Amino acid sequence: MALYAFDGTWNEDEEDEARDSNVVRFRDAYQGHIYYLEGVGTRLGFIGKVLGGVAGAGGRLRIREAIEAVERHFAAGDRMIDIVGFSRGSALAVHFANEVKENFPDVRIRFLGIWDLVASFGIPGNPINIGWHLTLPDNVEKCCHALALDERRENFRPTRIKRADGSVPPPEILREVWFRGVHSDVGGGQSVGLSHISLCWMIRQAEAAGLSFDTQKLASYASQCDPTAPISKNFDPQLDPARRIKATDLIHHTVSARPDAGRLVHNNPPPGNPIETA
Repeated sequence: MALYAFDGTWNEDEEDEARDSNVVRFRDAYQGHIYYLEGVGTRLGFIGKVLGGVAGAGGRLRIREAIEAVERHFAAGDRMIDIVGFSRGSALAVHFANEVKENFPDVRIRFLGIWDLVASFGIPGNPINIGWHLTLPDNVEKCCHALALDERRENFRPTRIKRADGSVPPPEILREVWFRGVHSDVGGGQSVGLSHISLCWMIRQAEAAGLSFDTQKLASYASQCDPTAPISKNFDPQLDPARRIKATDLIHHTVSARPDAGRLVHNNPPPGNPIETA
């Protein structure tokens, strides 16, 4: 078995662990073979950073590298993989799952874990991502998606998980849950106390699917969860309205209403939504 880990835009393994994404933290605790791909915008210096950040350039190269790794593991007899991703890395993770289905129909995707899927390749903020397959293929046995309640930047609109026919997979296959914080508060890199909440939730879901983790790492992660940690600010002059929460959406039990503070407006979920207790 092997983990394919797709990091978010400009995200990579940092010297300062507080700045790591949850993809890196998940990878560090995972027990098995690991293939980690740093986020778009981390290669080729300044030009690569600009093109990767603005248009997601470099994504297809990472998919090709991951597929080549699957080929090597497949030749060695491996027929089961796990996948995680954050931000644009989540989009790459879902596309990669579709590529695996097309090229390796005998490979089982046991777990697909993604943090705040943002699909924006080409024109920034454009929801049309030509050539990218961002629907959930039927070779994925379990998919979990952590969504950021308080993100409002125009170019960070979330993509909800659906099948190719537009249907929503049943709850035993798909679990999407809202967490307090902006994009990197949930996916990692900013508020450590908040990001570890969605990390620990994701790992618990993965354990239930059969994945194994380093218990010392898990204890360390759990000790850093803090539902009262500050929410980071949306630094963008063009802000969207608050993200829409459907009446049937799951809200994590650590989410509590917070008062607005000046220009900092919190997206407090409406009462009555089902609560995710895990």
